[in-house]
Amino acid sequence: MPADLVELIGWLVLAGDDLRGYVRFRSVCTHVRSSTPCPRANGIAIPRFHPRRWTMLPEGHDLHLEDGRMRFLNLDTGAFVRPRLPLLDDHRIICPVDGLLLLQRHRQHDNENGDDLCLLHPFTGTVAKFPPITYVTMSLGSIHWSSRMERPYLSPGRMTASLSIRAVRVPMLMIVLLDLSRVVFATTNDKQWSFSAWTFSLDNSIITSSQGKFYMLQKPASSSTNEPRIFQIDPPRHEKTSGFSTTSFQPPEVIAICPKGKIHTPFELIECDSEILLVGSSSEHSKRMVVYNVADLVLGRVVPLKSIGGNALLIDIASSETVIRRSLSVGFKVVPTITGDTIVRRDPTRYRCLEQYHLGNGTWSSRAVVCAKHDVHGRCTCGLINHMYGVCHCFCY
Repeated sequence: MPADLVELIGWLVLAGDDLRGYVRFRSVCTHVRSSTPCPRANGIAIPRFHPRRWTMLPEGHDLHLEDGRMRFLNLDTGAFVRPRLPLLDDHRIICPVDGLLLLQRHRQHDNENGDDLCLLHPFTGTVAKFPPITYVTMSLGSIHWSSRMERPYLSPGRMTASLSIRAVRVPMLMIVLLDLSRVVFATTNDKQWSFSAWTFSLDNSIITSSQGKFYMLQKPASSSTNEPRIFQIDPPRHEKTSGFSTTSFQPPEVIAICPKGKIHTPFELIECDSEILLVGSSSEHSKRMVVYNVADLVLGRVVPLKSIGGNALLIDIASSETVIRRSLSVGFKVVPTITGDTIVRRDPTRYRCLEQYHLGNGTWSSRAVVCAKHDVHGRCTCGLINHMYGVCHCFCY
């Protein structure tokens, strides 16, 4: 079989986000392996290898194994994998990026090599090293600290990241540092981070990343006077003019405006089936929810979605040392206790209880999460969704 056809078949296997199937395909024979890229060597440099639809489960409740393996869940199929991540012995997870893990070295393991910030592919073990975030970085270069000074410790929940791959397969990372209201960026070839020349206010804003870009929702100061605006932040462009190389980083651009009165707080931006969705209430004093596709809003179509492809939107799931608070979309096969085309969130009146909204009929239903049963080994029998939200009431909580 021609090598280009073998490679095409490999990409088709990967199209369903099935890295395991791709690995099995490459193991067929030497010809297949030589005709297809190796995921271990290119796990970060080739975006098709990124495990975008996988998430690491939060710690506790026996969700992770005692041998150091971590459990990852496929948000479309419900499949589990349990890779061993030895790099977590001296690093901690800052945030997920397209299924990859952004890590920072623990303070007690700090060294002089400057390799304390890196991206890890949890399934292939591929690592991409970036310049350290130093106090020079945090002070925007106004204070020239010694390179041996203690590096700042990035806080999960106070930053978010986005990854893009340049044409020469060089990873570029953009990081929004919430306390600075700026974006810093660097590639694996850089020795230090660069800054956006512009600043922006994150007050009353929600920001998320998708496919190498940031999307930011600026919530209106008043529902009666302003309209929600959605901004897009593209990765910096590397340009070469007159023999000189420069980097152009454009400020956030308004790509969509939701007309006044069409959506109200609480707002959320969620990626679902490679689309960015805007979620909110239909009116100021109503519990009825509406979902808009941002791509429709860009084209001026202000029509709420009646279906989200049988998926469920998990709003504001639990945070821990390894999983920051964020929202996810999951396939209907993943959590059998949740029906498709629903929005799941914490009950605002009962924090440790969940409720789900059904887009089809516009109704809410509550989920009982009281854990009173344990198996013969004394382990909790609560469902996966309860642990993801941190609403288990078992004795070992």
